Amino acid sequence: MPIANPVTRFLSKVDNKGWDHTVCWPWLGAGKGNGYGHLTHNGKNVLAHRRSYELFVGPVPEGMDVCHTCDNRCCVNPDHLFVGTRTENMADARAKGRLSGGHRKHLKEHAVQEIRRRLAGGVDPRRIAHDTGVNYHTIQNIKRGAAYVGIGQ
Repeated sequence: MPIANPVTRFLSKVDNKGWDHTVCWPWLGAGKGNGYGHLTHNGKNVLAHRRSYELFVGPVPEGMDVCHTCDNRCCVNPDHLFVGTRTENMADARAKGRLSGGHRKHLKEHAVQEIRRRLAGGVDPRRIAHDTGVNYHTIQNIKRGAAYVGIGQ
């Protein structure tokens, strides 16, 4: 059986929004539970956004992070990714208010991102509520954009 083209195999797990490069492309494959997608490549677990960068932009230099301009952990749109040091990545997060502080809500950002990733993958909101222990109405509000607006998007 022939092995699928790596780009084709990768894109089969992506909601690429009709190739619109201005919007996020949610990863529909496996998630790490923290909002980031992951997959197996050459026998190793790798972050989906990092693999996207490698496939569509080029190699990631040793010791560098792949960062998101969109701040959406499940996004694998290569136009939303850039390489930076860990220090630069943390400074970017701090400047955008993604680190501790500010107004806290019940759900952490990674949980909201995971819920959005599952919704984008077509998972029933009742199933998501059951699996995550989050109130069904909260899931519905996230789905229709009435709750956690701007978090994990």
